[in-house]
Amino acid sequence: MKNGYKLLICSVILLLSSTTVKASEKHWEFAGWYGGGCFPNLAFDLQNKGRVYLTSDVAGIWRSDDLGDHWHFITNGLGQLTVSQVAVAPSDSNVLYAATGGGIFVSKDAGNSWESTDTMGKSITFKRPDNYRPIAIDSQDSNKLCVGTEKGKIFCSNDAGGQWRDIDPNRQFFSDKKPIVALNFDGQNKLMVASDKGLSQCLLDENVCNALNNGPVEVTDFLFSKKTPNSLYVAGDIKLWISKDSGASWSQSEAIPKGKIYRISVDETGDKPVIRVIWNKDWTGGVLLTTDEGQTWEEQDKNLQPDSFSNPTYVWQTKGGKSTSIQIDPFDPNVIFRTDWWGVWRSDDGGATWNEKVVGAPNTVANDILVKSNQDIYVASMDNGLLKSSDGGKKYECFFPQKYSTSTAGHAWRVIPSGNNIIGTSSPWNEIVDQLVISKDDGKTFDLIRSGLPDKRPYNNTMWGQGYPRALAIDPNNPDTIYLGIDGDDGGGLFVSNNKGFTWQRSQGQPDSLRVYHGLAVDPTDSNRIVWGAGGSRAGIYISNDKGKTFQNAMKNIWVFNIIVGPDGAIYVGGAQSGPVLYISNTDKQSFHLLKHFDDKIGDAIDGMAINPSDPKMIAVSTVSWSAKAPCKFYLSHDAGQSWEVINGDLPDGAGASAMTFDPNGQYLYIARYAGSVYKMALQ
Repeated sequence: MKNGYKLLICSVILLLSSTTVKASEKHWEFAGWYGGGCFPNLAFDLQNKGRVYLTSDVAGIWRSDDLGDHWHFITNGLGQLTVSQVAVAPSDSNVLYAATGGGIFVSKDAGNSWESTDTMGKSITFKRPDNYRPIAIDSQDSNKLCVGTEKGKIFCSNDAGGQWRDIDPNRQFFSDKKPIVALNFDGQNKLMVASDKGLSQCLLDENVCNALNNGPVEVTDFLFSKKTPNSLYVAGDIKLWISKDSGASWSQSEAIPKGKIYRISVDETGDKPVIRVIWNKDWTGGVLLTTDEGQTWEEQDKNLQPDSFSNPTYVWQTKGGKSTSIQIDPFDPNVIFRTDWWGVWRSDDGGATWNEKVVGAPNTVANDILVKSNQDIYVASMDNGLLKSSDGGKKYECFFPQKYSTSTAGHAWRVIPSGNNIIGTSSPWNEIVDQLVISKDDGKTFDLIRSGLPDKRPYNNTMWGQGYPRALAIDPNNPDTIYLGIDGDDGGGLFVSNNKGFTWQRSQGQPDSLRVYHGLAVDPTDSNRIVWGAGGSRAGIYISNDKGKTFQNAMKNIWVFNIIVGPDGAIYVGGAQSGPVLYISNTDKQSFHLLKHFDDKIGDAIDGMAINPSDPKMIAVSTVSWSAKAPCKFYLSHDAGQSWEVINGDLPDGAGASAMTFDPNGQYLYIARYAGSVYKMALQ
């Protein structure tokens, strides 16, 4: 990672021992894979050849200075990581505006640092990919811009977002709660707006907007001609609409052969415009080309070359699925980028062939991580499944799923060892069930296990609208016994297996709250003791001293997200209680006291937690933001939680870690980022 893109370094909270490396010197090495998530948008720098910006739905923004061959995070100061668009000011390409779920952020140094702008009482927010081009910047003044929000409001500023004015305060012209799709200035001090009303033209000096008559109604993108300013190209349902008189009259193309037109790009360097459109239908999509304004269409999806080394999920995932954007290099019309819900693709020959370009752009939510004694790494992730690396994180292979099916493709939540077996939990996209995945040969093959589990996913009193198998714990003294937590009052709860996970039954006893996340652990000093942590109206810590037959409430009023137990039986509970907190059990192991209330204004809770197996006094925790805020912090203690240091070091700003672990030798700390894949830090 280049020095120019390092994070602001957090200072050490308390004095460390003389052998401890200072927090400012903490170095993190990337140890994951790339791609594998939604890339909503991409933007070229019009003044610097090869410079491109790429947005993420969960991880922020990347920049490339070599036309996408290598990306690097530019999230320093970017306080919200769900990004619909990065817009480059035409008059000064150092000035960028990012439309995020938390408002507009501005950069004056090409993304090296960001600052937030006024949010108008949180009215200025954006949703990917519905707000596709929601930022319009004046061609002569980089401080002058207008933005269209996810709730259908349009705000304009003359001072780079310091102050805004609502151009439709009485909601006369645009629907409340429906997103503005795209904005652009027409070069004549008028603002063209695409919304659920179709296309509208706004006179900013008068705060008046008028719908264009007889034009397309369902608009998902539009562009002005660069050669003839009065010409418009519009994506309208199954046809391309073209106006050559600023919308006074329209011509329509022939219907595209499949799907609906979602995005458009226009190359006007030749005698005739070369128009490419993104089409989508359900979860499929592609590119179509026309050189006669849509009278005929040609497919441009015959040769897509995925980067299976950097993004190993292509053993089962369809290449070139639902697409999100298409952009043409301003310096070379033969160079075209397209993005989709899984990767980023570049064509150097006008769309005849496409190569995936995701190196440096990790875009997955990692849920759990396991490092075995032979240093093999196993990671459970949303959408990407279960992955394995046998070389310290340089290369991954996908061992679940190994081919696409409706029962395998989906989210993987947890991964743990059970003797020689690897056990994971899974929720497929297309079947509303929860299941386990068991491999008896280190990931070469697997069995799907549903026996004894609910026949459908719970819905009542759940964390994320549905009940998922996110809590998993093995009895350290008897690997045949495994416990599973699924949230939801209508069928969820604690489940027990006594045969290494192959069959299950619901526990005889259940805690009062079943709204569980990662909060499940077994005491290694007493296998009878099971600790359960929950959220919701009955949030708290619940303890069973009889292997789940009965539970007692040990503490109320803490929303628990994770629980770990040390080799001495000390129980650490991470969660939220007016901010991120960490509790520890008292000597009776039945009651708790506050160990640390973390002064972190960004993180919502403590989730990722780990104890060093070679030094039980070394504990690592992470704050996490469920609303994609950044930067969350990582903490390390050398004295069982009495003092802490911030160890973010040179990590890109992110939303924290959903899981952490030390390798069995205690030489590395690994983190599974809530967004952004896997990193590791050497402890010596």
